[in-house]
Amino acid sequence: MPAVKSYRRTTSKRQKAQRTSFQVLGVRRLTSVVIGMGLCVIALWSYFHISTLMSQVLNGLERSTAYLGLRLEDVIVEGRIRTDKSQILKKLGFERGTPLLSINLSEAKAKLEEISWVNAVCVERRFPDTLYIRISEKKPVAIWQDHAKTYLVDQDGELVETKEVHKYKGLLLVAGDQAPRHLGKLIALLEKFPEIKYHVTAATHLRSTRWDIRLDGKIDVKLPEKEAERALKFLLNLEKHYHVMEQEIVTIDLRLPDQLILRLLPEAAQRKNNTGQDA
Repeated sequence: MPAVKSYRRTTSKRQKAQRTSFQVLGVRRLTSVVIGMGLCVIALWSYFHISTLMSQVLNGLERSTAYLGLRLEDVIVEGRIRTDKSQILKKLGFERGTPLLSINLSEAKAKLEEISWVNAVCVERRFPDTLYIRISEKKPVAIWQDHAKTYLVDQDGELVETKEVHKYKGLLLVAGDQAPRHLGKLIALLEKFPEIKYHVTAATHLRSTRWDIRLDGKIDVKLPEKEAERALKFLLNLEKHYHVMEQEIVTIDLRLPDQLILRLLPEAAQRKNNTGQDA
């Protein structure tokens, strides 16, 4: 019996010790959480306080530099041909006297790149009072006819928003849903054959795979899906030896590597038939 009583007392002491240990641990954890939260609050307060203070200091510095003459008085724009300067100034939104150091060059660049004719732009401060802008404009190389609407297309296949498409009637006329996207490859291909390029007035992109080109507005040349360069070499050879562009031909089909299919004007075909019958 005494041994049993001793065991119970020992067990009770152990339980009390464990409870005390858990209580101490809980208090410590709670204290750590409270301290951590307090430090977070202090850190946040310090951050916003310092940020506000730094902002005030920078604003004060910008105003001070303006008083010293470092303020916007002039905007120089180079490379501008089709882009109106008033549109540039309106896009920037800066007023004369704006502290030069307060101008965010990256934001100014991004705003100017939104202008339809602008391809690339560089913006620089030129102390003490000038903002320098160098513009590279898009170069229209074709007119894309999309059903009843027409758009200018630049060298990268990008559309140029303008209401004056009619002023560029001399450009290559292209059609096809994916024509702007593939235009660059066609232009690069034609550059290799200047004698042919000079006569190309229109081009149609078909099924996202190949082109038909029109020569002098009257002869359609069907290029193959692959080996279009080979086909143009053959066409150039035909022109040099047979002057096919001067013949009464409406279609030259070069889609098959081992075949040449020519389609004559209806009246020319009729004359040929009549000649054959007379013979």
